[in-house]
Amino acid sequence: MFRSIFFFIAVFSGFSSRAQFNLSGKVTDKEFKTLPFVTVKISAPQNKVFYTQTDSLGTYQFKLPSGKYSVVFSAINFKGVSRLVTITGDTIIDLQLQRIPVILADVQVNAKKALIEKKIDRTVFNVENSVSAIGTDVLELLSKVPGVRVLNDKVSLVGKGEVNVMINDKLVPLSDDELSNYLKSISSGNIAKIEVITNPPAKYDAQGNNGLINIVLKKVTAEGFRGSVNTIFSQATHATTSVGGNLSYRKNKITLSSNFNVRKGSLVPFEQSNVFYPTQTWNIVNKDRNFRTVPSGQIGIDYQASPKTVLGLSYNGGLTNFHSEENIKTTVYNRTNGLDSVLNSDANAKIRSHYHSANVYLKQALDFTGKQLIINGDWFKYSDNKNRFFNNTSYSQNGEVIPNSFAEYLSTSKQNIDLYTLKADVDLPYKTFKLSFGTKLSFIKNQSDLAFYKVRNAVYGLDPAQTNLFNYQENTQALYVNFSKTIKQWDFQVGLRGEYTQIDGVSVNEQNRNEYFRLFPTFYIVYRANDKSTFALNYGRRINRPAYRKLNPFRWYSNQFAYTEGNPFLQPSYNNNIEISHTYNNVFTTTLSFSHTTNGFNDVNFIDAGTNIQVAKPVNFITGYHYQFSNAVTFNVLKCLESINQVDVFYNTSNSSITQTLSNLNGFGVYFSTLNQFVFNPSKTILGEASFWYQFPAVDGLNQNKNQYNLDMGIKTLLLNKKIQLAITATDVLKTNQYRFNSLVNNIRQEYNNYYDNRQLRITFRYNFGNEKIKQQDRKPGNEEERRRSN
Repeated sequence: MFRSIFFFIAVFSGFSSRAQFNLSGKVTDKEFKTLPFVTVKISAPQNKVFYTQTDSLGTYQFKLPSGKYSVVFSAINFKGVSRLVTITGDTIIDLQLQRIPVILADVQVNAKKALIEKKIDRTVFNVENSVSAIGTDVLELLSKVPGVRVLNDKVSLVGKGEVNVMINDKLVPLSDDELSNYLKSISSGNIAKIEVITNPPAKYDAQGNNGLINIVLKKVTAEGFRGSVNTIFSQATHATTSVGGNLSYRKNKITLSSNFNVRKGSLVPFEQSNVFYPTQTWNIVNKDRNFRTVPSGQIGIDYQASPKTVLGLSYNGGLTNFHSEENIKTTVYNRTNGLDSVLNSDANAKIRSHYHSANVYLKQALDFTGKQLIINGDWFKYSDNKNRFFNNTSYSQNGEVIPNSFAEYLSTSKQNIDLYTLKADVDLPYKTFKLSFGTKLSFIKNQSDLAFYKVRNAVYGLDPAQTNLFNYQENTQALYVNFSKTIKQWDFQVGLRGEYTQIDGVSVNEQNRNEYFRLFPTFYIVYRANDKSTFALNYGRRINRPAYRKLNPFRWYSNQFAYTEGNPFLQPSYNNNIEISHTYNNVFTTTLSFSHTTNGFNDVNFIDAGTNIQVAKPVNFITGYHYQFSNAVTFNVLKCLESINQVDVFYNTSNSSITQTLSNLNGFGVYFSTLNQFVFNPSKTILGEASFWYQFPAVDGLNQNKNQYNLDMGIKTLLLNKKIQLAITATDVLKTNQYRFNSLVNNIRQEYNNYYDNRQLRITFRYNFGNEKIKQQDRKPGNEEERRRSN
């Protein structure tokens, strides 16, 4: 019997020793964030070793027989942990790993991007490597980018005209004045790079004949809390001050960012013109002082819902309080250049405007090879309330008031713009090619309420003939596809975008309805002949829809004889652009480009010699041809000096379809610019800058522009381990950045000489604070893809 009992015990023990049990658990960091790809090593008796890794949720699992084991957990940038465990049944070991701190002093980055990079579809200006990024705002920084001009706070490309501006791939839908205020509110210290895209790929809206400028903000990459404060004092004719800052916080799955800026001050622009009528010459001098108070702010949040999913929400808003005090003096001369009469007008304008913009997006990774889906929904609202009061008094040649010549007027306008967009983009990178496609829906509604009053006996009487309610709606549906591939030394990229637009505009009981479908092809070819020499060819078709302000029939009177108004029936223009370029060793870049414009529109100052009425109004009348040859050279052989130089030679031909203007105007133009950055000490904390550009006489549409030039200088220093930036800069030192041009309308010659108070001395202080620790595993936030045309 004892033998039988012993036999059953031995058999049962054998079965028990061969039984398998679960060893499982979850690995997180000290903040309870799951850790994937942690190596788990199991050492068993008889030198048996087993390995596994935690999955995307940080969990692991083994099947083991009973016994004693050594378990070791290890991961890059974390301290290893070992455990001794005896398995007699299912066992769970949950563990927290401690991150190894990274000391900045031990991290040294030797790689440095070139200041200027040429890519297949754009030119990149790496702001982080530029002295120009210290102590300036974004609008001034744009004027230092090769090939970009900023004139009267309007951004344009050399020889080509105004260009649309994007922030982080999102078109900024603001008027010229609001856009300049917005760009001035952003410190250049927040900018990573500026991309000049003369022929945008199909992914971008086809809007904008001259291409796009994309301003890329720095990403929040530091764990914890960071921020900066800055203040700017500018002295032109009068002073302007600006105070602002930004804050960011990143913890686990959440990234918060915000900035705020308020600017207050005044400028004194000066405008002078001469109009040569058949029997008289009118000399008009507009002395103006305008005041602005501009607060603005932005806040955004990103949430990493899962390793493959990012959700984001942002809001951006601003307010402008503007008022001006003007005196417009018109001196009338007779045939013999003797004084005939004087018309004096005192005016003041009050404008209050505000905008709100909100974006929500989803970025969904489809796998771990870069395939992704990005969905964006956007809302934008802009409102303004304009009131312009002016009076007129006429004086005879002996200085006496002409009887019954005194008159008072009031012109008012209220405008509301609502814009909604929904956009989806899919990126599919494969081993041998990359495919992307997407769609966009946009819905625009613009309402304007206009009125004009004449004061009689201190009572404002409405003029029905100059009162108007303007309603405008525009809806667009777009689809695009883009394909790119590399074959040895060749890079190819081809895209096609289709946009279907419906327009409905009503003004003074007139209705303008239109709908059209247009295709916009693009292609790019790059050939890398060797390590130093690269050739590129690209083509693109673009559309330029009128800005909303150009559609608004509001009249802005200078005096009773001169006013500016919009055209509610303005149509879009179209451009075909071709570029051929060669880059050598990232030092020399030569570009030859051509563009053809059809149905182009521009402002024309229509003048009636019989009534002396001057009406500035945008109309479609231009067929244009533009040829440009550009050469850029970057010198950085000296450690203490980096110099970027560019020469552009262009030839413009403009043909007019209206009888009031010249039928044809053509001519050459030359533009030269040089940007020089100096380093005065080995620690690179005392820096200097000098930039200069010169524009030779040129043809712009049907205007003949005279020469102008500009010199900027500055010195900058970095203190307190480069946390403090102090800069003193002087712009337009020689006071030569004057906009002078002439034109011929109805055989009446017009000459203009304008100066916009550009000479300024600026003192900038910026202090950076917060956590400087570098986060090891950075995720890229979803790109904002809202693209809307500026109004």
